[in-house]
Order: sequence, then C-alpha cells, then structure tokens
Amino acid sequence: MEDIDRQRALAYFERLGKERVRLYTAIDCDRYLGDWQVRELADQWLDAKNAEDMPKTLGLPLWRRLLSNRRL
Repeated sequence: MEDIDRQRALAYFERLGKERVRLYTAIDCDRYLGDWQVRELADQWLDAKNAEDMPKTLGLPLWRRLLSNRRL
C-alpha cells in the first residue's frame, strides 16, 4: 500500500469514527473498507484509538494503582 493510500484510509477512518470502523471490520471488511492491507491498517488504527482512550492509571504498577484509589 502506498503512503498516499494509507493516509487516505486513515483520514477515512477518522471521518467514520471508531465504532463504525469496528463494525465494518467485524462484518465484511472487504466489502466496506477494502483488501487485507486496509483491514490490517484498520486493526492498527483501532488499537491506537483504544490505547488513547485507556486511562493513564492502567500503565502503572498494581501497588501505585491501589494507592491512587485510596486517595480518592
């Protein structure tokens, strides 16, 4: 996949949103998004979006998470 095609696909994913891209990849990626390269790119994009949404405390060790919960 060329870089320009990759950029266009990523821009398309941004316009669709995370839920719709997840739905399209689950139903029939070839029909809605494109070939296997686009499917892999969609999976990578979804992983990145999920990592952005993950709370920062999940990356901390267990003892720090427990201490931060006690402060609340």
